[in-house]
Amino acid sequence: MRRLLSALALLLLLQSPASAAGQFDVTARFNSGGNEFDFAQYTEIGSKDKIAVIGIAIGTQRTSVAFDAKEWGSFAELWQKAKNIHAATWQPVGTFKETGTTEAALLTVAAGPGTQFTIAGAKGPFTFVLMPVDYPRFDAAVKQMTDWTAQ
Repeated sequence: MRRLLSALALLLLLQSPASAAGQFDVTARFNSGGNEFDFAQYTEIGSKDKIAVIGIAIGTQRTSVAFDAKEWGSFAELWQKAKNIHAATWQPVGTFKETGTTEAALLTVAAGPGTQFTIAGAKGPFTFVLMPVDYPRFDAAVKQMTDWTAQ
C-alpha cells in the first residue's frame, strides 16, 4: 500500500478523477492568491485501505502529501491547533513527515493572520495561505476526511 502513496501524488498532480488501480476523488478545493489547496480521497479497488491526500498547486506546478487512514489524525490535529491561533505574525504550529514513499514530503503548518501550509519536497517548497474567511468550509472538509478515514 505504501508504494501507492507516490502514485497518488502523481494522480493529484494530474487532477485525475480516477485511476485504473482505484477510485480517486477531489473532495474540496480552496483558492487563495492564485494558488490552490486540494483535499482528495483514494481507495484502491478490492481493498478497504484509504489514503487521504492534500495538495498545493502554484501555477502549473503541484505537490502533495498522502496520509494513510491512521495518519490522517495528525493533519486534523495540526488544523485544530492552527485555526485557534490569532496573531499578527506567523507562529509555528507543527509538522508532518510523509512516510513510506520514495519522496517523503514535509508538511509544515504555521498560523497567525491566516493558516499557512507549506509542503517541502524534491520540487521545493509550495506554500498556501488559507484566509480566516475560509475556515468554516476548510473545517468541514477536514471533518469530512476525518469521518471518511474512520469508516
